[in-house]
Order: sequence, then C-alpha cells, then structure tokens
Amino acid sequence: MLNYAFKHGLSYILVRGEPYDPALSFKHKHKMIINTSWHNSNELPFIIGHLMLGDSGIAYWPSFSGQNSEEEEADLFSLKIIYDYSCKNGDYIQEPGTFMQNYGIPERMATATKQLFKDNDDLM
Repeated sequence: MLNYAFKHGLSYILVRGEPYDPALSFKHKHKMIINTSWHNSNELPFIIGHLMLGDSGIAYWPSFSGQNSEEEEADLFSLKIIYDYSCKNGDYIQEPGTFMQNYGIPERMATATKQLFKDNDDLM
C-alpha cells in the first residue's frame, strides 16, 4: 500500500507512537503520518484511502465503530486497491474469507468483501 501511495504522489512518515494514536492525513501536503504501533496493524492500509479521496479531516480512527460515510468510502477504496493488488500478483483467491484472512482485512469489511467478490464474478 505504501508503494501505491508513493506512486500516486503521496508521501508518508512512519512513526512509532502509542497503540491508540491515530494516523494523520494532511491532504494539502499529500502527506500521511502513520503510527506503526497502531493497536490493530491490519487496519493500517485503510488510512491511505482517506488521502487518495481528498478527505478534509486530518485524524482518522479506522476502528471507530460508528463509521461515517467518509470512513466507509475510504475503506471501500482501500479494499479495492488490496483486491486489485492481489489479482495483479496472481493471487487467485476465490473465497472472500480466505482473502480477508490472507490480507488482514478487518471483520467490519466482511460484507463489502463478499460484494466485491460477487461483483467481480459477475464480470467474468
């Protein structure tokens, strides 16, 4: 995901903070500060979606249970990047649960992951 971000003009700084210190996104500078000590490391790739979509805030809590539309949109964007990466690299996983496990997709993304697989099956 970091390579994807870099290729799309985003820069990042990796820091080791406290487990609940959120990542920061500065859209006007195209920069992210990523806490590599985040308590759920599987959620780290999902912060890139915020900056790619030009969200207006600077701090995001990927595991916040009351997700707003900005969080959901960023999650879906990041899920698609991970899925495309998987396909591009020849990882032909055909079952959403296995994909989620292999790529550390958070459980909150189960319905969206199943839909992504269904949509892509319909295209074939």
